[in-house]
Order: sequence, then structure tokens, then C-alpha cells
Amino acid sequence: MEGAAYVTAEIASVETSGEDSTPNPVPDRVRRTGRIVRWHFIVAAVFLLVSVFAGAYAALELVFPQLNGGVQILTYGRLVPMATAAFLYGWLTIGFLGAAYFVVPRLAGVHLRRPFVAAMSLILIAGGVADGTLAIGAGLSEGRRYLEMPLLADIVVLIGFVLAAWAVTATAAHAKERLGPPTWYFVGGLWWLCLAWFAGNLPGIAGFNGAIQTSFFRASITGLWFVAAGVGVAYYLVPRLVGADPRSSSRLSVLGFWSLALIWTATGARDFIYGPGPDWFETLGVGFSIALVVPVLVIFVDLGLALRGRWSDITDRVTMRFVTAGAFMLLLVPLVNLLQTVRSSSGVVQYTQWLTAYDYLLFFGALTVLVFGIAYRALNNDRAPARSGAAIWHLRYSLIGLSIALFGMWLGGLQAGFIWAAGSNSGTNTSTGDGFINTAVPLETAFGLRAIGIVVFALAQLLFVFNAFRTSDEDDGAEPDTLSEPPEYDLLFGGEAQTISWTRLRYGAVLLFGLAALFAWLLPSLDPINTTGTLLGDNVRVYAEGSAEAEGRALYLSEGCWYCHTQAVRGIVTDVGLGPISLSGDYVHENPILLGVERLGPDLMHVGSREGTDSYRFVFAHLQDPRESRPWSNMPSYSYLSEAEIDVLTQYIIGLE
Repeated sequence: MEGAAYVTAEIASVETSGEDSTPNPVPDRVRRTGRIVRWHFIVAAVFLLVSVFAGAYAALELVFPQLNGGVQILTYGRLVPMATAAFLYGWLTIGFLGAAYFVVPRLAGVHLRRPFVAAMSLILIAGGVADGTLAIGAGLSEGRRYLEMPLLADIVVLIGFVLAAWAVTATAAHAKERLGPPTWYFVGGLWWLCLAWFAGNLPGIAGFNGAIQTSFFRASITGLWFVAAGVGVAYYLVPRLVGADPRSSSRLSVLGFWSLALIWTATGARDFIYGPGPDWFETLGVGFSIALVVPVLVIFVDLGLALRGRWSDITDRVTMRFVTAGAFMLLLVPLVNLLQTVRSSSGVVQYTQWLTAYDYLLFFGALTVLVFGIAYRALNNDRAPARSGAAIWHLRYSLIGLSIALFGMWLGGLQAGFIWAAGSNSGTNTSTGDGFINTAVPLETAFGLRAIGIVVFALAQLLFVFNAFRTSDEDDGAEPDTLSEPPEYDLLFGGEAQTISWTRLRYGAVLLFGLAALFAWLLPSLDPINTTGTLLGDNVRVYAEGSAEAEGRALYLSEGCWYCHTQAVRGIVTDVGLGPISLSGDYVHENPILLGVERLGPDLMHVGSREGTDSYRFVFAHLQDPRESRPWSNMPSYSYLSEAEIDVLTQYIIGLE
């Protein structure tokens, strides 16, 4: 059975049986699926524009800190997590869901089986992310990277994720005996997304164990959902562009699927290189970061073999440019991750702009470009973009902007790391107080390049919205496919073709997540060193409920101060002069733990013990107008806070001893 006749018969048999007995309802169902796909990309595009322009404004504030104009929601510490939530869970997640609703029905040979469920999922996810993003702007951030949205918004979003997974799974189940790599990644990735979201949002985990939970969530949702969905898109587009069957699979396909998911999840420990916590946990992150190169190479070899001898058969070279650009950047990701993880280089680039550059390369680069590619195809009925020239210009300007931003961040990261190390070796203060001018001034060029690149990238997305939706046809967006049966033999290795059965996909995905959670989250959390308090943790960093220090810490969290200031001292030359080395027991009573992201400003772990910043009067005045005492500072002014709020924030800061 093959060709259009086979698919028509399959659809007819489904549509005229069971609860759906209306004669020949296929056209209406096809149009309904097309509308679901279209609306997912429309909503995703709205989040894209909001997030990239918010991120561009935040980047400009590093160059012109007065841009916030005294508006609380426009400060860097609030804009960055707002933009991150909107981008990851609004743009990328909803965009990949649109891709799943387009790809899986086509490969299963049926319309979307639960269109109402998919529509409700979109409403819940979009509403939850929008409310959660606004809540962050209102100062209700949870203070955990990628998990800043309040718990109520997280619950709403989780329900939406479960509904989406249900809709995609019900559709894929129609072709359970002949699944292909795109279906593996979308079905498995969606249930992994639900599990990771649930695990990451479990409340009440304090101290360093809370940091382990957060790092596990970031690694899981990155590898098990975002990257998995991106690879699923690639596995659909590459064969389609050369006229092959996306359902075909091989031993490499199977190996790449299981190994990518398992290994990526265990790389979360790289966040703690030279940091607090047991050494064996750091080694775990290093080992799996090295191993991450293998599954990525396996996937790219497998996709490359699909193109072998078929370059002349490519029917849509515009979309192939998107796939090639996204694939190339995805190939770079494990290499950049490795540079940030290996101890010799981590000592230089950790807590610098390299960490942000990694996120931009993966999320703004590789994954976003793949979403662009599938969006253009889906909105043009799996054909080349109707405005191909405009699509190429969109890709070109996006890559130009991203390249400028990445160069600025990589340059700034190297500058900062070497300046700190050189300052420690020479006895020059480059890391704290007035001496931070030796770090801040040289970084002005890097901040400028970063801002220019992000602004160019943001403006390029206006072209995407104009190009993608101007010529799309919602009635044709997701017509079931007419592919013949995939080959029965593995063309590369010989023998019977390899695939993943429906049973192995469902139960194997859950088992894999359980194993990853056990080794990368639960076992490290059982180490007693994480819950054994130190003198600092038991006597200094304990804040009675209702005290000025507790209120100041809550304000520090809501204002996003931890995005620019770390609270961790590492046992390396770069951190000499910052105070005693941080141990996991120093944070045993803190929830959330505020280790920080980047050192755009000085580390504050022991700021209350340093000359100058141990002065209440100085810190109070500095919060009101940072450039009065330090004209070179790019810290935002908190003059919009009341004197009482600045008072408690000051007391918290000078109490960090």
C-alpha cells in the first residue's frame, strides 16, 4: 500500500468509524489542523517580537544605563528574565508545538486527532507564559534561572504541556507501527518536557540542593525538549527537501535519539565548576560534557547520509539554508559547552558573558533558525516560501546580528576573565569596589557590540513576521502526507531497518528520564555535604522572617540583582581577594540560592566585609545613584524605590560578610 490511494483509504477508514461517523469530513478536519498550526506560529511570533525587543532594550542598558528612566519594569534585572521566559516558553516552545502539529499528522497520514485539546493547550500555555512574564516584571520572580515565573503560572503552563503531549501522542498512535525519527523526537520530547517542568517546579528544596534541582531542570528542558524538538524538525526537513521519506531510520537514528537525551541531561553539573558542592559532582558534569559531542556527531552523520548523492535533488534551497545554518550552530553548541566546562578554560570564562553567549548560540541561533525553517514550510503547505528572496534576507540579517552579538560576548568574556586573573597575579584590584573600573571600562566595546548585534537581530524578526504570514494559507497548512512505505533495509549497515517501537518509545522515554533524574539530581542531592551547615551558613546567612535583611533579600531577588552579581567565591586565582572560598554549607538555609549568572558587577558574597562597601551610607547612596560615586558604572539607579526599600536592601547587602 503506497501513494495517495493508500493515505486516502487510511483517512477514510478512520473518519467513517467510531465516534466520528460524519461522511467524508476530511476537508474540514484538514482545515482545522491548518488553523491550529497557523495560530501556533502567530502566537509564537508575538512572543518572539516581545522577547527580542525587550532583550535588545536590556542590552542597550548595559551601554546606556540611564535608559530605564526610573521605570522599575525596564531595569536590566527585570527585563532579562521577562525576555527569557517569553522567548523560551512563548516563542520556542509554542513554535515547536506548531511544528509538531504540522509534522506528526503528515507522517501519520491523518489529521490532528485532538484539535480542541491542542487549541486549549495553546490558550493555557500562552496565557500562563504571558501572566508569568508580567509577574516577573511586577517583582514576583522566583529567583531561579529559567524558572522565574511564579508557581501558579507554572501550574497553568504544565497543564497546557500535558494537553499538547496528549494531542500529539494521539495523532502519532495512528501510525504506531511505522514511526520515524521526527515522531520519536516530538512525542518523546513533549512528555520529557512535562516531566522536566514538574521536577523543576517542585517547591521547598533549599540550599545547594535547590541549585542542583535548578541545574538539572535547565539541562533537561534544554536537551530533552528544545534540542530534541529542533532535531525532530531537522529529521523532517532534510529528507523532505531531497524527496526522501522522513520516516526512514537506521541504527544511527536510534543511537542518536537515546544517547542525546541521556547525556545532555547530565551536563547540568557544569554550572558548578570550581563552585560550592562536592568535587565528584563537578567531574560528572565534565565527563558528560565531553561525551555530548558523540550523540551530536552521530545525528549529523545520519542526516548527512540522507543527503549523500542527493544535493541536486533539493527542491527548496531557501529552506535548506535555514536547516544548514541551524545545524551548523547546533554542532558548535557541544564544543562551546566543552570550553566552558573543562577546568582549564572554565577558570577564565565562567561567570562572564560566555555563559550568555552559549544561550544565544543555542536558543537564538540554532533552534530559532530551525523554527524559522519549519514555519516557512508549514505556512506554505510544505512548499518553498512564497517570498523566497525576503526569507533569505531575513535569515541573512538574523545571522549578521547574532554573529555581532556573539563576537561581542565572547570578546567580553575573555577580556573579563583574563583581567581578573591578571589582577590577582599582579596584586591589582580588578574585581571589587573602585578597582572594578579596571574590568568595566575595557568591556564597554564588548557591551556595545552585544547591543548592536541584538538590535539588528530584533529588527530582522520584523521581516519574519511580514514574510511568513503575508502569503500563508491556513486552509492548506497540514494536509496528511502521501508518502510510500519507508525502506525495509538499513542502507548504511545492511540488514533489517532499525526503528523504535511505540511501546519502547513510551516506556523507554519515561525510564530514561527516571535514570537521568536519579544520577544527575537525586543522588547528588543525597550527599550530606550539601545539608551540613557551616558557621557562615548557620550564623550569618540566616534571616528571620520579617527582618530588614529578609525583606532586603526579597527585594534583591525581585529586582534581579543576581543577574549581574554573583555570590560565590571559587578556589582559583581569578577569585583571589574576594574572601573565603564558598562551600555548599554556606547556603544551607537559603531558598532560593543566589549563586548568580554573570559578574557584570562585582561579586557580593562577602561584600559587607570589604572596605568601603561595609558602609551603610555609601551603599545607600550608591543604590540611589551609582554614577555619582562611580561614573563608569553601568548599574541601574534604584531611585524609584522608596527610602524604606533602599534601607532594607542596603542592610541585606552590608550584612553579606
